[in-house]
Amino acid sequence: MSEKPSKPNGRPFPWPCADCYTLTVVPTVMDYTAKVKQDGIIHELRLPALEIPRCQTCGETYTTTAVDEKINDALRSQLRLLTPAQICKAIETLGLKQQELAERLGVAPETIAAWMNGALIQSRAMDNLLRVYFAVPEVRAVLRGAEQSPDLGIAVDSSQPVGTGR
Repeated sequence: MSEKPSKPNGRPFPWPCADCYTLTVVPTVMDYTAKVKQDGIIHELRLPALEIPRCQTCGETYTTTAVDEKINDALRSQLRLLTPAQICKAIETLGLKQQELAERLGVAPETIAAWMNGALIQSRAMDNLLRVYFAVPEVRAVLRGAEQSPDLGIAVDSSQPVGTGR
């Protein structure tokens, strides 16, 4: 880390430790291992040289928004999920509005916003759907939210492609 914040979350260091009650919590650069549950699986993430508030007396560490963001970035990277920037870029490139994408994918607009601002990490299944939706024009043509064919994905006539409704 290049800079040591002196006031994360508006609180100047040192902080009091909730475990040993000493005023010795300061930013510390250390190798950190986090266990994060995603899609029902616990993933172990190793973050070398992570700056994290740590008590110099008892060793207790404290998560902050900045630490959470770095852990989330590491999880996305390890699982090879789309990043918020990649999702934003794809939405912009396609000229979509968040509301429109939400309707077409069948999720709440707030979910799209949370993926875009990094507050929520999409599941592997939703990541796959986003990738296919962004990459394949035919998928965008048939996923139309409430307007989509109720026969989509149901084989009506084996001589016709699935989901054409013919």
